[in-house]
Amino acid sequence: MIIIGTFKHSIELEHALTKLESIGISRERLLVVCMDKESKTFQSDQPNKESSLATGVEIGLAFATGLSVIGTSLGFIWTWGPVIWGLIFAFIGFCLGLGINAVFAKKHGSRNKHKAEVTVIVQCQAAQADDVQQVFWKNRALTVGLAHASPE
Repeated sequence: MIIIGTFKHSIELEHALTKLESIGISRERLLVVCMDKESKTFQSDQPNKESSLATGVEIGLAFATGLSVIGTSLGFIWTWGPVIWGLIFAFIGFCLGLGINAVFAKKHGSRNKHKAEVTVIVQCQAAQADDVQQVFWKNRALTVGLAHASPE
């Protein structure tokens, strides 16, 4: 029997592999493959612009909201009034939020580009198939598949 499971790259994967060895599956019968999110040969230098821009706008709006409240409060004391200072601080907050997001996206963008999921392929006896599937499910496998190996 061949059993295939996919996992997120996490500690549960390590627990599953340890448990498989403890129930009698040898390392020679395990194949663990880290799956890439995108091709290494057809990679762009830019991170995913659509999701990065959406996140940047969200962070910018959050900063704009916070700073506009501060600007409005201070505007009651300053000469131009609360509306003008609220708008000025909102603009500054939006630009600050976009800038902070750009810096962190550039700094940490390559960290999550690869190794999104891990595929584990186990070749075992038919009697062990249920145990292997239970180990996969108990350790948070995303998917589990079962194939019958052709006799050699």
